[in-house]
Amino acid sequence: MAERKRGLTADERLAALKRDQARVRRERLQRELAGPVWRRVRQVFPAFFHREGTLTARLLRSDRAAVIEALRPDAVFALDTAMRLAHGHGFLSGSDIFVYLTEPTPLDRLAAAGCIGAEPYPDTVVSRPWAGPARLLACVVDELPPWRLTEGGHRVVSEARLRRELIGEVGARADLFALLERAQGAGEG
Repeated sequence: MAERKRGLTADERLAALKRDQARVRRERLQRELAGPVWRRVRQVFPAFFHREGTLTARLLRSDRAAVIEALRPDAVFALDTAMRLAHGHGFLSGSDIFVYLTEPTPLDRLAAAGCIGAEPYPDTVVSRPWAGPARLLACVVDELPPWRLTEGGHRVVSEARLRRELIGEVGARADLFALLERAQGAGEG
């Protein structure tokens, strides 16, 4: 005889209803507080860094700035690294470096120089909610995404691409999107 599924009790249904209502209230409040920023966030089609090509992670063995300088001729910097290079501050708390490359040879060159680990690191979660060692996350793609040159001479993803990557990575976070818009507005003025 087949086992029948037990239906939810009245208390379980009430608890689920209250949980769902609280989530809806929280989301509505976020939309109301964000105001016009929310509409701009919702118009952005996300770009997912980790799905653009082949993602590999390597541990940093050297100073973050030294690794960025070593990658300057080969890479287009993405996500939080692009934000830091272009605007002086980022939106993620970690100290990872995010880059697009067209071939993996710069990784071998950096590993031989002792700047990064020679072996791929298994943790390729782009935005970790836990602390971990500093990594270089490189996405090897066929063609580099649209980029621009910063005052420091680094190639970073275009402003539109950075918006798309932000939404793709952290979701519809109006607070971080407003931070990006403020940084872009300050750069124009």
